[in-house]
Amino acid sequence: MYVTINEEKCIGCNACIRVCPVHDANIAKLAQDGRHSIITIDKDKCISCGACVKGCAHEARTYVDDTEAFFADLKNGQNITVLVAPAFRLTEPDADAMLAHLRKLGAKLIHDVSFGADICTYMHIKAVKENRCGKIMSQPCPALVEYVLKHKHELIEYLSPVHSPFACGAVYLRKYEGVTGPIAFISPCIAKKFEMEETGLAQYNVTFKRFAEYMKNNCNYDRSAKFKFDNTSAFCGKIYPRPGGLKDCLQHAIPGLDVRNCEGVSHVYPELDYYAAASVADRPAVFDILSCPNGCISGPGTNYDESRVFSYMSKANTVGNEAFSQREKQAHKYSISTDKQFKWFEKNLRFEDFVRTYTPKNAYTKSVSDNDIKNAYATLMKETYSEQHFDCHACGYESCLSMAIAIAKDVNVPENCHQYVVKQSEIARSNALEAQESVQDQSRRIVSAVSDITDDIERICGDTDSISESCIQNNQEMISVQDMLEQLTMKCNEINGAVSGIVEVNDRYREMSEAISSITEQTHILSINASVEAARAGESGKSFAVVAQEIRSLASSTKDTTGAVEENDKFVKQETDRVLNTAKEIGELVTSLENAMKKVSSNVASTSETGEYIKTMAENIRNTASILNN
Repeated sequence: MYVTINEEKCIGCNACIRVCPVHDANIAKLAQDGRHSIITIDKDKCISCGACVKGCAHEARTYVDDTEAFFADLKNGQNITVLVAPAFRLTEPDADAMLAHLRKLGAKLIHDVSFGADICTYMHIKAVKENRCGKIMSQPCPALVEYVLKHKHELIEYLSPVHSPFACGAVYLRKYEGVTGPIAFISPCIAKKFEMEETGLAQYNVTFKRFAEYMKNNCNYDRSAKFKFDNTSAFCGKIYPRPGGLKDCLQHAIPGLDVRNCEGVSHVYPELDYYAAASVADRPAVFDILSCPNGCISGPGTNYDESRVFSYMSKANTVGNEAFSQREKQAHKYSISTDKQFKWFEKNLRFEDFVRTYTPKNAYTKSVSDNDIKNAYATLMKETYSEQHFDCHACGYESCLSMAIAIAKDVNVPENCHQYVVKQSEIARSNALEAQESVQDQSRRIVSAVSDITDDIERICGDTDSISESCIQNNQEMISVQDMLEQLTMKCNEINGAVSGIVEVNDRYREMSEAISSITEQTHILSINASVEAARAGESGKSFAVVAQEIRSLASSTKDTTGAVEENDKFVKQETDRVLNTAKEIGELVTSLENAMKKVSSNVASTSETGEYIKTMAENIRNTASILNN
C-alpha cells in the first residue's frame, strides 16, 4: 500500500470515500473518543490512484515513495539509471536545473520517457494494423490497471498487450542499451510502484513532488543550468501527459481510427462498467483512459496547481504542436512506412519485447445478500422507502443502498450516516425531554420538600430560641441554687463546729464526773473507816458514828448522782455522735449536690451552645432552601 493515513488528522469528513473509485478500500471506524469516524485503508483493495490524497483537505491522506532510498543509494555510489516522465518539464519550473544537478549527484544516464512513449505508440499501431489484438483499453495509467487486476477481472483480456511508455523505455534500456543496474522513475504517479513490482523493470518510484522537495531542501542547484537527455530525440510521445495523448498519436498515424478517451476518477471508473456491459461492436478500437482528470500533468505525485491548469495545457499544446511538426519534417509525408523513427523501430525493435502479460489479484470482497441489506437498513434505522432513498451523500457514497451495502460488508459504521445521527439525536432529544420532565417532577418534589423543610426549620428556629431562653433561665437558677448550696455548706460547717464544741465540753464534763466518782469512792472508804473507829471508841464515838453515817449517805448519794451523770454523758455522747454523723452525711450530700449542679450548669452551658449552633445551622438550611425554592 502506497497511500497512507494519519489518523490524528482524520476528522471523518468522508471526502476520501466520496472520491475513491473503490469504496471498499475505505474502512470507517469510530475514533477513540467516539465523537467521529476515522477512515482507514484496506491495502489489499486500494489501487493508489491518489484521488483521496488530492481530495483530503485535512492532509490526513498522504503516500510513500522511494525518494529517500533513491538519493541514499545514489549517494552511496549505486549506478542508477533515471527515467523522467515528460510531465515533469510541464509542471516544474526548475525541471532542467534539477535534472542537471541530478547528473552532478551521480546519475550517469538520464532518459526521457517520451522516447518510450514513441515506442508505445509505434507498438500500438503495429498491434492494430497487424491484428495482434482486438479492441483494447490503453494501460499507461497503473491505477486503472490495478483496478482491473483487483476488481474487474472480466476486463483483463481487454487491457492493451503493449507496455506503458515508462515500461517501454525501461525495456529499451535493458534489452537494447544494456543497462543492468537499478532504474529509477521520476513520475507523477503513486501507483507506478505497482507496475514496477509486477514487471520488475524498475526499482525506485520517485514522485515529482518529493523529488523537487528534496532538491530544494538539500541541494544548491543552479537554476540557470541547461540540460539534455541522454537518449535520442523523442517526438509525439511528449504529449502523452495531456488528456488523449495516445489518442492523438494514434489518430495522427492512422486517420479515422476509432479511439475514444476518458479521464478523471468520477468519469473513467463508471465508464469501465459501461465498457464491460457494452457489446463488442459498440466498443472503440482503442479506449484511451487515464485516472487523473487532466492527465499525468495533474497526477497525485505532482505539484499540480489547479489555478494554473490553462497554463499547463497551453504549454502541453505548444510542446505537442512542435513534436508533430518535427515528426512530419523527418517523415516528409507522415506514415508508418516513411517515418524515420518508426522505420528504425521496425528494423531494430521486437514487438514481443514490449508485450505485457497480466496476472489477476485476489482482492476479496464480502458478498452481500438482500437479507444482509435489509438488516443493514434496520441497523441504520431506515424503515421507509424515502428513508432508504434519502441519498444525501454525507456518508461519501452515492446512495443509501451503497451505505447499507458497506454496513453489511463491515467497512462502515452507522454513525457515519447523517440520517442515523439525526435519528439518534432525536432519540437523545426525546430521552433528554423525558429526563427533563423527570427532573422537573423531581424539582417540584424537591421544592415541596424544601417548603416543608423551611417550615420545620422555622419551628426549629423558634424552638432553639426557647431552648436558648430556657437555658439562660436555668443557668441563672443553677447559679442561685449553687449560691444556696454554698450557704448550706457553710451552715453545715457551723453545725460541725458547734457539735465539736459540745463534744469538747462533754469531754471536760466527763473528766469532772470521773474526778467526783473518785472522791466519792474515797469518801465511802473514809466513812467505813470512821464507822470502824467509832465502834472501837464505844460510847464516846457515837457522835462520830453519826457523822460517818452521814458521810456514807453523802458518798452513796454522790455515787448515785455520778452514775446518773455517766448515764447522761453516755446519752449526750450518743446523741452528739448522731448529730456529727448527720452533719457529715449532710456535708457529703451537699458536696455531691454541688458537683451535680456544676455538671448541670456545664450541661446547660453546652446545651445553650448547641442550641446556638442548631440555630445557625437552621438559618443556613433556611437560606439554602430559599435559594432552591427560587
